[in-house]
Amino acid sequence: MTRNPSSEALADPSALASPGSSRQKFVDVFRGLLIAHMALDHASLMFNAGRGAEELAKAAPATGDIWQFLTRFTGVPVAPGFFFMAGFMVALTSARRGERGVPDAEITKRLLIRGLVLIAADAVIMGLPRALMGFYSFVVLSCIGVGIIAVALLRHLSTKGLLATALAVLALHPLIDVSGLPVALQAILHEPVRDGAIRSLYPVIPWIAIVMLGFVAGRDALSRSNPQKLWWLLSAASLLLFFAIRLSGGYGNAYSYSSIASLEFWHFAKYPPDLSFLTWSFACVFASLAILSRVVKDTTPAILKPFEAFGRVPFFFYIVHFYVLGIAAAILRARFGLAETYLIWLLLLGVMMWPCAWYYRKKRERPNWVTRYL
Repeated sequence: MTRNPSSEALADPSALASPGSSRQKFVDVFRGLLIAHMALDHASLMFNAGRGAEELAKAAPATGDIWQFLTRFTGVPVAPGFFFMAGFMVALTSARRGERGVPDAEITKRLLIRGLVLIAADAVIMGLPRALMGFYSFVVLSCIGVGIIAVALLRHLSTKGLLATALAVLALHPLIDVSGLPVALQAILHEPVRDGAIRSLYPVIPWIAIVMLGFVAGRDALSRSNPQKLWWLLSAASLLLFFAIRLSGGYGNAYSYSSIASLEFWHFAKYPPDLSFLTWSFACVFASLAILSRVVKDTTPAILKPFEAFGRVPFFFYIVHFYVLGIAAAILRARFGLAETYLIWLLLLGVMMWPCAWYYRKKRERPNWVTRYL
């Protein structure tokens, strides 16, 4: 991923940069699959009596039974996938706007506004329930917003420079010590904080580097007629690196394990993400992109249509589904087993189909400032 997109590649109405293309559809399907699994985790958070604690680096939570473990483990690539695709989409949409003749300064302005809208939505729309409980939390939308702002300001740097910076942050972030900073800055920059007036689960370092890596991958894909080959290579390289890191029992491992055959071997720290968590996630992300770009080559299979709908409006889905779950939790006031939790999740996806399809139509038919950024 070291080549800058050629002028020919950017001038060509590339499938990756065209909203009506099959490649754009596979991107939407992938984002939809990510957001659907995210909804499962949030349904589990609110309704699953057997859900384990968050995977904080300082203490491994109990694994639970195999089904509880798999419910959580299959979602490992979701958060990194979201951050990665945020950068990936910046590359695609910036190229598309450039092809339409949008001035470069205007493209940068829109990206900056986009980042600020995400931060504001996290603080106001999503933050109201937290404020009523007496705290502010710097979480997913805020961190992605900061990442988009950073990419907007750095996107004209060379691909090699951006790639080297992103990889250095990902590889070296476990060495960073922010203990001398005020707790608020620790929470926002590097160390998840779970109590107090200012909290976080997604500090800027290292998550911002994942957005940058996604931007590099998106920029690179624009210059290739067949990026799938590289994605398979990157997936394999990430998988090999995962086993090298995890089996070494050394740098980057937050949790110990008894043997490779144990569930503990597949249990990683997410807050902040350890190197095992990240390399496993990248292996899944690149493999998923390669597979979906083939499966959704000419048309989206019927079974994937709902995920395409979700992936077209991920920001809208994210905000609305939290309130749907919150209202349901306030009404039911109960915790259930895993089977019931899955049923609630499927009902949630069914409920979200219509508003997502409606909002996408509004974005297409009556675009305005709100639909541009939400």
